[in-house]
Amino acid sequence: MSDVVTDDELLYRCVFRGLDKYYRIGEFGLELSSQAFTDRNQAPSVDRAKLCGYDPKCTQKNPDDGVGSLITAEVRMINISQNDQKGNPLFDYKIDVCPRPTDENLAHAQIEPSPDYSNKTTFKKVAEKLARLATERIKQQGWEIELYELRT
Repeated sequence: MSDVVTDDELLYRCVFRGLDKYYRIGEFGLELSSQAFTDRNQAPSVDRAKLCGYDPKCTQKNPDDGVGSLITAEVRMINISQNDQKGNPLFDYKIDVCPRPTDENLAHAQIEPSPDYSNKTTFKKVAEKLARLATERIKQQGWEIELYELRT
C-alpha cells in the first residue's frame, strides 16, 4: 500500500442523504455546501478510490447517501492565505491529502493543512473550495453514487 497519495488519485467523499445543509438543489442544479466537508478535527475524510477497487460503495455509509469525488491535484491547488489584522498576508497554507488508513478502512485519507488552521474561518474557506471542486466534478463527470433525492 502506498504511503503517498499521488496527484492523479481519485478521492471519494460521502454526501449524506437528508442533510439539507450539505447541499441544495436550485435552478442551476445541485450545489454542495461547505457543510459537506465539515469535520470537527478540521481534516475532512476521503477514501482513495484505487485502494477500494474503484468501488464508491466502500465510502457510502447508508444506501441512500451519495458519493462525490475529487482529484488530489485539485485539492492540493487550493490556495488560502493567513492574513494579519490589517489584511496583509502572513503565509499560505499548504493543503494536502494524507493517507490515514485504519484497521477498518485501508483507503482512508484526510485533507489536512500545513501548518494547522489558526481559526475556524480559515477551515471554512477551505471547505467552501472543496465543495466547489466537488460540485464542478459532479456537474462534469456525474456522481460516483447519486443522492437518493436525485435517483429516478
